[in-house]
Amino acid sequence: MDGKRQLLTPQKRPNEDSGTRQFNKRTPGSGGGVGSQGVYKLKVLLPNGMTVLVKIPEGTEFITVRELVNRVKQQCNRAQKTSNPKKNVRWDADLCFIDDYDRVFKSSIKLIRLEMNKVYTLRLDDGSQPSTIFENMWDLTPDTELLMELPEEYTFETALADLVDNSLQAVWTNDEGDDRLISVEVSNEKISIFDTGSGMDSTSIEKWGKMGASLHRSYRTQAIGGKPPYLKPAFGMFGYGGFIASMHLGRRTEVSSKTKTSKKVYMLCLERDALVGGSVSGSKGSWRTYGGLRNPTKEELELSPGGSFTKVEIFEPKMRSTNIRRLKCKLKDIYFPYIQCDDLSKKGKTSTPIEFEVNGVNLAEIPGGEVAITNLSSCNGPEFVLQVRFKLKHGNATMTSSQGTRPSDEANARLTCVYLPVKEGKESIERVLDALKEDGYDYTEEFGSFRHVSCRRLGRLLPDARWAWLPFMDFRQRSMNISQVFLKRSSMRVKCFIETDAGFSPTPSKTDFAHQNPFTTALRNLGSKQSLEKDSDMYSLTDVDVDIRRDGKSLNLTQLDKQYQMWLKDMHDRYDEEGDSGIDEPVLIVNPSDKKALHISNNVVRVHKAFRRKEKIWKSGQKIKILKGACGGFHKQNVYATLEYSLFEGFQGDAAGDAWMICRTIDIPEKDGCLLESVEENPKFELQKSVSIPMSVIDSGKCLAVDDSKWNKQMEKQYQKFPSTIEILTSRQCRELGLESSLPDESETYATDVSPAEIVAVIRPGTYKSGTPSKHLDQKYVMKDNFEMSLVITYYAIKKPQDETNIYSGRVVASTLRDLQGLYVFKPKCKSHPLFQKAGIYTFTFSIRDSSCEKCVVKVQVKPSREVHRWALAKNSQYNLTVGCPCKPISVLMFDQYDNQIPFLELPDVSIQINCQDAARVILNDWCPSLSIDKLGLVIEDLIIESSDLDSIRPSYDATMVLTLTDSHLLDIPIKVLPGCVQRFTVQPENFVKQLIPGIVIQDLNLELFDAHGNHVQENTKVELRVDGFRWLKRSSAKKVDACGCIDLGCFLKVSEGYSGKSVSLAVCSNEETPIRKEWQIEKRQLRISSEIPERCFAGSQLEHLVFEVVNSKGEVDVNFHDEDGNHGIRQSHTLVIKSHCMEIDESVKYAFREGRCIVRAVPVPSEEGEFTFVAVHSNCPDLQLTCKVMIDLPLETEPVNISHNLNVHSVVETETPLDYRSPLYHTPKTMDTCPATAKQHEAYIDNFYQLEKDLYNEIHEIGLRIGKLEPEIKKLEEAIEVNLSECEGLRDQILSIGTHVPLGKNKIMERVESKSDCAGSLVMKHLNAMQDRDRHGVMGNIIGIVALLGTTSTFELSRLFAEYLGDQMLAVVCKHYEDVHLLEGYDKKGRLNPDFALQMFARELGQSINGRYHVLCIEDIRACGADKDAEGKLLFPDPTLPCGSRPAGFLGYAVNLVNIDDDHLDTVTDSGFGLRETLFYRLFGETQVYETRDDMTRAVSCIKDGAVSLDGGILRGNGAVSLGCLEPDVIFPVVPARNRLLSEEDKRELDRYRELKLKLKQMIATLSKNRKSLECEKGRFKERYDLYVKYFT
Repeated sequence: MDGKRQLLTPQKRPNEDSGTRQFNKRTPGSGGGVGSQGVYKLKVLLPNGMTVLVKIPEGTEFITVRELVNRVKQQCNRAQKTSNPKKNVRWDADLCFIDDYDRVFKSSIKLIRLEMNKVYTLRLDDGSQPSTIFENMWDLTPDTELLMELPEEYTFETALADLVDNSLQAVWTNDEGDDRLISVEVSNEKISIFDTGSGMDSTSIEKWGKMGASLHRSYRTQAIGGKPPYLKPAFGMFGYGGFIASMHLGRRTEVSSKTKTSKKVYMLCLERDALVGGSVSGSKGSWRTYGGLRNPTKEELELSPGGSFTKVEIFEPKMRSTNIRRLKCKLKDIYFPYIQCDDLSKKGKTSTPIEFEVNGVNLAEIPGGEVAITNLSSCNGPEFVLQVRFKLKHGNATMTSSQGTRPSDEANARLTCVYLPVKEGKESIERVLDALKEDGYDYTEEFGSFRHVSCRRLGRLLPDARWAWLPFMDFRQRSMNISQVFLKRSSMRVKCFIETDAGFSPTPSKTDFAHQNPFTTALRNLGSKQSLEKDSDMYSLTDVDVDIRRDGKSLNLTQLDKQYQMWLKDMHDRYDEEGDSGIDEPVLIVNPSDKKALHISNNVVRVHKAFRRKEKIWKSGQKIKILKGACGGFHKQNVYATLEYSLFEGFQGDAAGDAWMICRTIDIPEKDGCLLESVEENPKFELQKSVSIPMSVIDSGKCLAVDDSKWNKQMEKQYQKFPSTIEILTSRQCRELGLESSLPDESETYATDVSPAEIVAVIRPGTYKSGTPSKHLDQKYVMKDNFEMSLVITYYAIKKPQDETNIYSGRVVASTLRDLQGLYVFKPKCKSHPLFQKAGIYTFTFSIRDSSCEKCVVKVQVKPSREVHRWALAKNSQYNLTVGCPCKPISVLMFDQYDNQIPFLELPDVSIQINCQDAARVILNDWCPSLSIDKLGLVIEDLIIESSDLDSIRPSYDATMVLTLTDSHLLDIPIKVLPGCVQRFTVQPENFVKQLIPGIVIQDLNLELFDAHGNHVQENTKVELRVDGFRWLKRSSAKKVDACGCIDLGCFLKVSEGYSGKSVSLAVCSNEETPIRKEWQIEKRQLRISSEIPERCFAGSQLEHLVFEVVNSKGEVDVNFHDEDGNHGIRQSHTLVIKSHCMEIDESVKYAFREGRCIVRAVPVPSEEGEFTFVAVHSNCPDLQLTCKVMIDLPLETEPVNISHNLNVHSVVETETPLDYRSPLYHTPKTMDTCPATAKQHEAYIDNFYQLEKDLYNEIHEIGLRIGKLEPEIKKLEEAIEVNLSECEGLRDQILSIGTHVPLGKNKIMERVESKSDCAGSLVMKHLNAMQDRDRHGVMGNIIGIVALLGTTSTFELSRLFAEYLGDQMLAVVCKHYEDVHLLEGYDKKGRLNPDFALQMFARELGQSINGRYHVLCIEDIRACGADKDAEGKLLFPDPTLPCGSRPAGFLGYAVNLVNIDDDHLDTVTDSGFGLRETLFYRLFGETQVYETRDDMTRAVSCIKDGAVSLDGGILRGNGAVSLGCLEPDVIFPVVPARNRLLSEEDKRELDRYRELKLKLKQMIATLSKNRKSLECEKGRFKERYDLYVKYFT
């Protein structure tokens, strides 16, 4: 039949959230979910016990019974292949389907009335008896997305409470007239939880057993707010309480449930072993279990008159022999407000919201439980009640919540404080704790450790939320005046009950509040005036608004504190009952010392000399007897003592605190008893050796008064027990007792490995006299009392008594051996320092604790063994023996097998031999042995060796010094045999003297250095070189010897001596020895004139064709004097200059030497008569000069002969400067016409004119040849540069793939630099980027870049730190020479900046400007660092050392070494060969040090010279300057990460090839620039000569 829609609608438990269902409900035509197709799901239960799930796709409005049967049959046939049902289904019978409400469907089922994707249960009826158990009925596969948390631990009570929670939620939603019953039955065979809730249908019961599928998670928000005690049991949050709890409690669980409208009872069966072991039916990864349908039993219907119920039965429980009484009390405590509640009744009467039974007993009727006992023990006074509302502030971080729950931004709590007063001298809290322990509670709390706060959530107790205090309740650490001291004691008598709503989140086990929840944090810190700091896992109190109200009025923290104190005082005054007190005037002690020994907690105590207790007066000085077991410390025997004082805590009239008696036991002298004295008018009490005993021992009858006779008798016994001395048994006495070892009888002994295994001491009474040997082992003279004896063994070396160390300490009690009692046997085991093995003084100190017996001190001196075990050096240092020089003293020591140093009795006859590798022979010339003053060391002094074979063992120079004694090998000493200082040297090459030409740089000069024995001098030996007649081209004259024993001086020296015939010398000096000098003679040269000079000549004429020659001492012309014009200074220039004081001669005109001769075409003669003197001097060698003298006569008055009469002489000569003979202007017709001459002179002029034409032609020809040679060379260089550029770009791409040499972020830093519009560094980088590599010559060719792009760092921290340290110097422009600076800017005559010059002009073209000044650094003019470098080019600075000599902690290195040179500038060096590290970066950083932290840097300030930085931002500038604050520079060094892999050989070859190409490219670009300049110069000269030739000779 086709029933209405509700006929097939599954029922839910009434406490399910209807809102959630409406959210999941699907309307016809809509999908089953986003992105998925909806289906109708029908779970069919077959008569044979099988379960089939049929899925019908969306769009089907109805399905016939026959069609559904066919689908069921198909699935059943497939399932039967893996299953063997007990019987078969009668498929040919008249089949029909029955739903949960026994509605029968025989024809069809309308599907459009069903919800999509929901499972509906149908039973197939074939007319046979149906099964009650069905396979795979329930799918319990957990929803893993919801299982984010699981309970950390479960106890029996916690697991049981989880199941009770489910029942409590079910019955709470019953109608007002319905029964609310929860019945728990616990036995050894079964645990049952029965409730009369609304029951569960097929969907709900499946969720009950499915982890993560909570039925009540959505109810939480409905339980926020309301009235205390917030009895809205919306406990379900996580969806695994029932499943996990039942599996924890037993091996098998059966859940039965029935709703009001259903006829059948659904059953769910769980078996823990099957689920855990994976034997559950179904496919892999899914949990399917058995289920069933049955009729309700008669008992179930009687317990649930409403017709609905749920029963959970757990079989084979793990917890057996449960304490039912304790379980009832525990459950009553957990659910107390649901069992007994005073807040639900408007009349204030106690009501029972839930009928709660355990094993048939109503929990409301049983006594006991913490809550009930506490309520009974509290006073009847008013409670201190607070209502607190917590709310998250807007904009704060989202509150974390449990998986599947919606977080809340509000929570509420009620705090109820009750007062438990002191009654009859005993605290009510102690009474509560005693009662709870009697009920079986496992509380370990005492009055001082009592947990004063208990918490509930929604009326349910959280057992682990027992807190010691809330901040506003805790007065223990507060400073108070005397009148408020009572608050500290009274505050310890308060119990606070906290009731919260669902705004507070619990832990998964529901035993405590969620620890990281902001509301939990705010509640635990309620009343705190110091907010918590916010970190990664804790909320700040400032994240939550807290509204505190009392009686409806809002309170701030000050008001809360004040009202709470007033309430405490009221409770104290009204309900605390004071105990006994003293009867005399007390002495008040504030903040007494020894609180722990006195057993008091109060800051104020009253000291009395007399007090009344149990109607008896006790006074100071009274003798008492404390019986065994009276209190702690008196467990073994009765103790006699003297009563000294009585102590009462607090002020007179305060509630009774603890009271104590101060007693001095009979064995304690009066001087060691307690002291009550006045210090600066303030009373002070010291306990000393007295003891504090509680007055309660009087109440128990274990403290008795003692009369004088008993006391005196006891004193006499005590005196007999007093020990007198401690004595050590001798070895003979020990043997009598059967002991084989003891302390040596003598005070001295030798080192041995046999140490005393046992040391026996005895205590002698005062009547003992040591002179009688027979009394030594007499029991009468050995005290039998069981004292505790201590032995302390110390050791110190004889020479170091101040270094005495404790090597053993132990305590023993008396023992018995061979019927002799009172033996104290020590068995010292000193593993780290065995006795008597180390030479020195061993001190044995025996003492008795708390006794007047004197200490016994025995000292034993242990001497070294006489058997020599080994020889060794006194110091493990490197010994270097230099040939021919006495070595430093070598001290050799002898040791025994225990490493004790043995003194020498006499000087041993020791032989010494030195062995070297490679058969190098070392001769031992002399040595002097002696003994040290203390006879402990053999000293070898004045050891001198000789050898000429040391070159065969260099560079290590390793050797071994062998010490022997009468053919017995003693010791091998590793040494180094080093060559001596420089005694002679040779010069290479042999023809070195040929290079001694004045003004010439010595290209090839190598010094080979030897010591006096012919050994090469050691590598890295620093040698001072002194020169005479030479000049150093580089600053330092100190050089280091290389690995071959040589010093290469090539290109270091320039000959400064002239041709005067003087000698030049080179001297070598090391170790302040006498210099070793070598001299060389420079050949003498003279300048002479080979042409004739007339003795007289006419005024105004000129001397012509003067030929000068340079000749050697033999008069031969030196053809080496030849000027190589056009080589631009590669070789020496040889030119001649004419100087005169008689007339003005242009000294800038130079005449070239050609193969030793120089022709001066004409020298003008003055126009006045007299003596004319002129000097011809070599331009580079001033000592080559010649003075010539000519007498000048006035000319005869005749008509001068002029070649060209049309030329005006003065029109030419007035504008002309003195001319070189090589200049065609000198021999033009104009100049010739201006010179009056005789006929002979005129003829000579004609000859000169023809010679000039010839010379000019030849010169034009030579210039043309040079131009023709330069042009193809330039073209060839350009082509080679193109090829190299292409290859470099290809290699650069490969290097990028290697990822080790291309700085990460370099382009980014370059973009940042170029973005600075008013910066000179930006303009320089733009200009350099605009130029191609081949075009970088001239002015910009010497601009290297800016500081920020010339180096890299390995980490971002170092890059940022160094940029902050350098500041604006990061953008400094770096160039080669100081002259380059003048080419960057120009100035007018008034010193103002020229905007049309260089960088300023480039800025204007780009529309930019340069604001302010900027830095320019010239590396050629920077004084380079002289420190050595390692293989990586790092400067070898010594590590800084503290005054104590140690290396500072946290030192990472020097900043100059932590900056890596950019790969593109590794070959950038000065003309002297210094790189950027030792010039530029040493100029910027100096010896600035780098540390890990500021603290490390501060501790090392004593060894910081130029400054220091730390990785956490600290900066010291040096010389007292410190940089503070913080800066984030945008321009930093590019970061090159550390290499993440080793380079392969192929990668290394690529990198080496790239560097070679870069260097070669740089050299070719420089050569190209030079050739271009030469070509321009030659073309200019060619044009000049050619124009002259055309003008005068064509």
